[in-house]
Amino acid sequence: MRRLLPLLVSATLIAAACGSDSDSSADTTADTTPGTAATTAEAVTATTEAFAETTPDTSKAPVETVSESTEPMAPAVTAAELAATGPYAVGVTTRTLPEGGGVEIWYPADESTRGGTDTYSLRTYLPDSLAGLIPDDIDVSFTIDATRDGAAAADGPFPLVLQSHGAAGFRQVSSSVAHHLASWGMVVAATDHPSRDTGNSISGTTEGQPPAIEQLRSMRTLLGDLGGDPILDGVVDADRVALGGHSAGGGTIAQEAAEDEGILGYVSYSSSLRDAVPEVPSLFMAGEIDTVAEAANTEAAFELVPSPSWLWIFADAGHQAFPDVCLIGGGDATLGEIAVQIGLGDFIDEGLRRLASDGCDEPNRPVTEVWPGIFQGTTGFYRWVFGIDAEPIGLDESVVTPGVTITSK
Repeated sequence: MRRLLPLLVSATLIAAACGSDSDSSADTTADTTPGTAATTAEAVTATTEAFAETTPDTSKAPVETVSESTEPMAPAVTAAELAATGPYAVGVTTRTLPEGGGVEIWYPADESTRGGTDTYSLRTYLPDSLAGLIPDDIDVSFTIDATRDGAAAADGPFPLVLQSHGAAGFRQVSSSVAHHLASWGMVVAATDHPSRDTGNSISGTTEGQPPAIEQLRSMRTLLGDLGGDPILDGVVDADRVALGGHSAGGGTIAQEAAEDEGILGYVSYSSSLRDAVPEVPSLFMAGEIDTVAEAANTEAAFELVPSPSWLWIFADAGHQAFPDVCLIGGGDATLGEIAVQIGLGDFIDEGLRRLASDGCDEPNRPVTEVWPGIFQGTTGFYRWVFGIDAEPIGLDESVVTPGVTITSK
């Protein structure tokens, strides 16, 4: 990747990066030697599908006899299956909040739409003056297997996950996780937070912007009233809502989960709680060698929350192991190289380089080795809080990614 995101981080972002916005346990460890590194986004699909194909399907529960008056439970799945892409084709579409601001929505799509791809570019989220400085031969795009505005699957409505991005982020920055969840029968939505998004951070205009929780709540309202929408009418189950947030986004979702009684659970990546302690189920994930939001902060948050909760610490992984950042453009350029090419090399200090590339370079392992475990745990958690699975699946030592320390309570 020609890693542009470090370029996007201005000097105003360091404080925000770790989670600020203006507004008995059982331990198990999976610690085997990591395999050969995959280096492209396509390798993630190949890796996770291989897990699903090669892992014996021994964890499926036997079929139970049910009375005619009882609806049968959804079929059980294995941890390896949850790490691989799910059964649904994926669609993606964009809507607008009433106050302005785009909302990206990934959803289970009709099988006839399978085979499409959708690409975003970081240029979309940059001020025009900076976007124009990027040479045409620098790839700043990321592609997922999804069809733009494709027909939705007919067997909805589907539960809803609302995402919140971190400092210098943007609404599509976690499209890899969003795509995975949509393939497993969930609608995922994300919007830009002006108080910390890419454009305002670069322009130095984050001060005075409305707090991120306002866009999160507006997005939930929008997704709860889609009657008449040409694609999404009847697709979203607004009574089953959970949250996900990375870095500063973890603090935003914790506040929302603590204040909104309708939230069923949340997944927090590389983050802490800020001042809120939600009373709903939670899953915390962090990289063991994160130097931006240290894993100890995530561990402290886990200690504060009530059960049930899970804490996953990924060895040889850092801050940007969870969103798309490390694979945007293919992963083959450093901050210094990009900054020099566009004439900004003297303005990127060591702290900014660390913030935006932490987790992408050695000694971190390639994120394609980490993603299967992230996908497995996140999907298993949401399926359980949404009532799809009667018991949590894939939230224990069955994790397909080696080198994960798991604590639960």
